[in-house]
Amino acid sequence: MKIRVVKKEEHGFIEDFVYKVFNNTNYSDGVVEKALVREIREKSYYIPQLDLVVEEEGEIIGHFILSKFPLSNKYGNEMLMLSPVSVAIDKQRQGVGTHMLQEGIRLAAKMGYKGIIVEGDYRYYRRFGFRTSTEFGIYASRKNPLPSKENLMVMALCETGLKNISGEVDYSIYNALAH
Repeated sequence: MKIRVVKKEEHGFIEDFVYKVFNNTNYSDGVVEKALVREIREKSYYIPQLDLVVEEEGEIIGHFILSKFPLSNKYGNEMLMLSPVSVAIDKQRQGVGTHMLQEGIRLAAKMGYKGIIVEGDYRYYRRFGFRTSTEFGIYASRKNPLPSKENLMVMALCETGLKNISGEVDYSIYNALAH
């Protein structure tokens, strides 16, 4: 498996890839995730070096984006959002996601970011070191209710990364995520 940056000419393919992966779940039809990928790329929060794919024998089998994410309109150059994370349906549960996330976390830390926010299955993301965001004084906005507070997680990328960072996670910066 090889991880590399997404090429601009692959943007449409990746959006369709993300749609197909999420359309195959019992919790999404893929429309939101596809729209989110496009919207992230159109905003100032986009970091091309952290828009990554995993290839196997020349075929894209996974994709994820880490993008800048302000908390309470602060820390926009320190915090990242991990979303969406997509693995080809026939490659799931084979270590692709683990490989992608470990590399993405390493790259983000190397680039000097202090933390990563993710919303998802806490049983999955805790394996990488994510912890419930409320432990760090980071809370979901009332505009974006969660099924459970455990679904919003944060990871510090350096020892004191989240020491002076707190606030509210408000997804209204993205139309695709407006509930």
